[in-house]
Amino acid sequence: MGVKKSYEIKILGQKFVLKTENDETHVKRVADYVNKIFYNIKDHSETISTQNVAILAALNIAEELFCREDQHKTVVENWHDRLTEILP
Repeated sequence: MGVKKSYEIKILGQKFVLKTENDETHVKRVADYVNKIFYNIKDHSETISTQNVAILAALNIAEELFCREDQHKTVVENWHDRLTEILP
């Protein structure tokens, strides 16, 4: 297990401290991604609480994750099928 470092990030203007084994570049990518989703939801809603923005963002991120997992699974299954056909 690696050493965890602390990084200060801002999400929707609020400061948070994130402890992780990942480097600063990775942490910045994650924070920027979350902020992008949060602000996209906030900008497209006339009046929405921060809590609802967070819930909708979490749902959007989870949906993306599951879609990517499904795509990955399909690719692996296709490669498995192709290799099974090729190899005796």
